[in-house]
Amino acid sequence: MYIITGGILVVIAVVLIAPKKQNKTEEKASASLDEIDDYILKEYGPILEKASDEEKELARQAIAEDLALEKAEMRKYGRLLTPDERSTQWWQEQDAAAKQAAYAALYKERKEWIDNFPFRPGYHPDILYDPENIAHSDAKFHAYQKELERKGGKLWHERGEKSREIWARTDLSLEEKHAADDKLYREMEAAREPDPEIMAERRVIMRHKKLAGFYKQHYRYLPEFEQAYRIFEEEGAGNNPLRIANTMLALEGYFVTKRQASQHDPEELRPNREVWDDKIQGWKQPTWGEQLESEYSCIAGNMMSQRNLIPGEDNISREQAYRIRDRLIAEIPPDGFTGQTFLVGLRDPEDDEMQAGQSLLVE
Repeated sequence: MYIITGGILVVIAVVLIAPKKQNKTEEKASASLDEIDDYILKEYGPILEKASDEEKELARQAIAEDLALEKAEMRKYGRLLTPDERSTQWWQEQDAAAKQAAYAALYKERKEWIDNFPFRPGYHPDILYDPENIAHSDAKFHAYQKELERKGGKLWHERGEKSREIWARTDLSLEEKHAADDKLYREMEAAREPDPEIMAERRVIMRHKKLAGFYKQHYRYLPEFEQAYRIFEEEGAGNNPLRIANTMLALEGYFVTKRQASQHDPEELRPNREVWDDKIQGWKQPTWGEQLESEYSCIAGNMMSQRNLIPGEDNISREQAYRIRDRLIAEIPPDGFTGQTFLVGLRDPEDDEMQAGQSLLVE
């Protein structure tokens, strides 16, 4: 409750009322005047005897809002929030208000594109989220992968022993030994492979999570995304939102690296970065020129990633990806790429944020 003392009554009341008004609810009216007056008389009677009518009214307002807030908290949480919890809640409300204001400004500027945005959420006709399904649960799927790895290690050891037995035999020709050994290898590899149905459904789940994050993002309303969509559409590949979003992520990496690399010699080592080198079969520190080339390659790589697709969906050709990449670089101004603008998902939902039986996004 508020502490109101002596000559600073008005100051304290005004200061305390200001932030409270940002959390007004319908609960405010639930505290009766009698209840408030009884509380004032009990807690602050001696002080308010000397207060003016205006000061008393300010105190009544402050206490009314305090009582209403506490009633609302008790109804919602079954307890009163701590000062830290109230502070966190207030800042969350400010963040939400700031995001709403930013979106309102964006909508005013980009109304036509937003109202006619080419992608709308679409859901899988059959598959619903099931936390008990191996393909749906992150924890269960990772345990499944570990079991396959364990099984694969055991089979590799067994295959080695059987292979030595085959090559030690004298009743087989060289061709027969090769054939028997190859058969063992194929059987081992087949046993280590995950179930295709599990993997297909896993891709549906992962696509849902990426799309759920994508549809929270306002970056899809920016001019750069629209320009990219137009290019994809003209090239016959504009039907997949994740393909465009995933490409924008890599395109941003390229533009940011290009700005940074322009300040350095191409042969100068790029600090705080390592890349895999197939020639040396190991990690190495790249030059700025190599880093830029890597980012350039990632654009087409991200565009063709299997993560963009649902089972049965055809990918674009490598030639098509290269053509789109070069158009994106040539036709979209790089100034809007900050390094933190084009993220595939604002935050892909975790398993505990999903509900059993919920529909899954596929488009």
